[in-house]
Amino acid sequence: MINLVIDIGNTQSKIAVFEDSQIVDFQVKKSVTISCLKDCFHKYKIDNTIISSVSVSVREISSFLEANSCLIEFDANTYQHINFDYQTLNTLGKDRIAGVIGATEFLPDDDLLVVDIGSCITYDVLTKDSVFVGGNIAPGLYMRLKAMHDYTAKLPMVYANEAKELLAKNTKDALFNGAFWGIVFEINTYFDKLQEVYPNIKVVLTGGDAHYFEKSIKQCNFVNSKLVLVGLNKVIVSVVD
Repeated sequence: MINLVIDIGNTQSKIAVFEDSQIVDFQVKKSVTISCLKDCFHKYKIDNTIISSVSVSVREISSFLEANSCLIEFDANTYQHINFDYQTLNTLGKDRIAGVIGATEFLPDDDLLVVDIGSCITYDVLTKDSVFVGGNIAPGLYMRLKAMHDYTAKLPMVYANEAKELLAKNTKDALFNGAFWGIVFEINTYFDKLQEVYPNIKVVLTGGDAHYFEKSIKQCNFVNSKLVLVGLNKVIVSVVD
């Protein structure tokens, strides 16, 4: 079974081709075009497709996929193996849903804190009994850096780099450190508070900026930047099987 999965984020899009549960092709695009999809269909005999988008309309893309494959419509009701304790399922991001589903591919029997560090940071908790108990959304690394520049008169724009000492010796490092260590302390505090309720909770990092934080997070069990794609493929398998 060959599946094409598409994750359209706020700043970039990811396309992956799965053969069963293995990724055989992976691309990062500024945007998803019909042309790049045609290339995938020429290269692979695609059986099933699925899309998660948090930004743009996917009507044209969906029409193309529906005409050339079995397109799986994805929302919180598509995957039957998770119960959602969430009041507004219609506004729950598809990437958040796919992320927690993807995490269960690697840690199926654990309480999970899934942290997706992208344009925004999402914190989502899935219990070992497969209950999505809720989550939070916070500004991402770039958003914090940009906000300090945009909403002040003199602070410069700085960009992500490797973390340095806790306390900076110049203004540019102070801006980056403030954003970076603020996120680290935020994630670690979530872990500490959640551990009071779920003593054996595991932390999973994903998202485009996750690699900056891997070494600074308490009990980080693993980092997988393709977690949403893995989750989307898992949804296809659950529906088709």
